[in-house]
Amino acid sequence: MPKMIAVIMETVVFVCALWLMSFVAIFIHELGHALGYMLSTGSRHWHIRVGSGKRLLKTKRLTVKLLLFDGEFNFAGNTVDSKAKLISTLSGGPILSFISVAVLLFLRLGGMALKSDIILSSAIEYFIDYALISNTSMFLATVLPFRYFLGEIKGMESDGLQLINAIKSKRT
Repeated sequence: MPKMIAVIMETVVFVCALWLMSFVAIFIHELGHALGYMLSTGSRHWHIRVGSGKRLLKTKRLTVKLLLFDGEFNFAGNTVDSKAKLISTLSGGPILSFISVAVLLFLRLGGMALKSDIILSSAIEYFIDYALISNTSMFLATVLPFRYFLGEIKGMESDGLQLINAIKSKRT
């Protein structure tokens, strides 16, 4: 019986850790949009939603939902009023996702010793690998030009498709 409880506890910790890493990957991406937006407009009126389904947390700037399949960055009003501001806002997410992938690759392949007295080095490597897969997937799913087909963002354009359309537009 104690061994079964230990297995259940390890599974719960494992699932929570995977959820947290997925949350961080989506949040970093959406935060990139917020940074691009704030740098280009100077406005601080924005909101990030991470996930879909049951709401777990809501603040002025962030909503966290249970199912981590998507995210969304929204800004208030008509503050993105030029092509340059739109491109800056749209490109911020993929840029921060790419930087995350680069940092994780450095940690995984850079020859750094990943040692801990609490967590096995193989577990650390596994979580870095999962974070790398999660962030790489986030980068590719947003930079490739297409329309989303699932979740609360169904029918919306990816960042890549929006960037292509913004670059092609005659808007200044």
